[in-house]
Amino acid sequence: MKTTIKTLCGLLAMLAFTACSSNTDEAVNVPQFWHVTLTASMGDTDTRALNPGEGNAIISSFAKDDEVKVLKSDGTLVCTLKALTAGASTTLEGTISGTFSVNEELTCRYRSETANYDNQNGTLAGIGASQDYAEGTLTVSTTNPLAFTSNHVSLAAKQSITKFSFTDGTNAVSVKTFGIAAIGLVQSIATNATETVGAVTGTLTEASANVYVALRNNTIEKQTYSFTVKDNAGNWYRGTKNAKLTNGKNYTATVILTKLETLTSSSDVGTIGVIGGLPAIVVDLGGTIGKKAVALMNTGALCPEAYGEYLTFDNRASGLSNGWYVPTKDELFVGTNNEATGGLAKISNSWGTQNGVHGRTFTISEGKTLFLPAGGYYENGNNLLSVSTDGYYWSSDTDGNDSNKAIYFDVDNGVAATFSQAKVDRLTVRPFHALQ
Repeated sequence: MKTTIKTLCGLLAMLAFTACSSNTDEAVNVPQFWHVTLTASMGDTDTRALNPGEGNAIISSFAKDDEVKVLKSDGTLVCTLKALTAGASTTLEGTISGTFSVNEELTCRYRSETANYDNQNGTLAGIGASQDYAEGTLTVSTTNPLAFTSNHVSLAAKQSITKFSFTDGTNAVSVKTFGIAAIGLVQSIATNATETVGAVTGTLTEASANVYVALRNNTIEKQTYSFTVKDNAGNWYRGTKNAKLTNGKNYTATVILTKLETLTSSSDVGTIGVIGGLPAIVVDLGGTIGKKAVALMNTGALCPEAYGEYLTFDNRASGLSNGWYVPTKDELFVGTNNEATGGLAKISNSWGTQNGVHGRTFTISEGKTLFLPAGGYYENGNNLLSVSTDGYYWSSDTDGNDSNKAIYFDVDNGVAATFSQAKVDRLTVRPFHALQ
């Protein structure tokens, strides 16, 4: 059930500009400074101090020292306004610096230059501290002194907040971790407003059947949201919900989950379940390898579309236990000239997207697939490269021709094959299990 759009309106009742220099002969491209004082009010909108009200309303107020960033179109920060007092209305104060042109639009961004919707904790307090995000604009009317066409700015919420209630159809499911994926779902926003599409995940400090999540979707169409959930007892569930979530609105939604059963060596190929504490699918790798369980998610990931952890070759098995291991190169690929004759690569596969995330989908059986996202890799542990174009997955084998390198499984828009990579680089890992 959706509610009325909540908007954040900053009412600029007082606007004072004081140039720090009295030299009127300064060149126009020399940065100047103007002290800005304004009052602002917000009403019951999405912002830092979030509390559930009647129905699905969310009651909010400023907190002291809340920040509103003012940025140029290229993402350059020109001012940070701070709330001097807490409450439904407040005074914001700061100093704008830089050079400006007439009719230039400045973006006023509540809380931060960037936004990250991943790694949420499922609470309103967590959203208020980390994910809440709102924008408005100021248009320059004169540059000396700096003034704007209006002394009013409206900051509109750029995400929806949904209270998800999880159930298995009969009983409530007490959630400990969750992963959510959908076409157009935004994972983060850079300083220059560039959006990264990807899964949104979270870990709750205390397990709960009611989880608050901030979601931003860059499409207005109705979408299928896919959920991967682990409860406080370590059971895994999957579910979907068809919904149209509009940025700036608040919702409540009930998600019915299906619990994943235990996999065994007798499980049929294509069966999805849990073994050794992780969700997996049974695959047939052919030849002498036979049936294996392949994890549905990368090491450290909370849903199939998430990239998970990036590990050096020496740390590739970090966190793996209960029979899970890093696959051999032959379990991933056997063949020559990138033509597979065995291993995972022999299974029918194609390049594309799953819930907006690029990667390769392996068709295990009718209607049952395995997705490997293209998370790229960290070169020398520093620069993240090839995201959305290549997936780099460690095998357990070293390169026989170079002791500083090891074999990895590459998935891109052309091939699924093995190559060699420096051991110090950080790659993703997709664990295998022997089903014994």
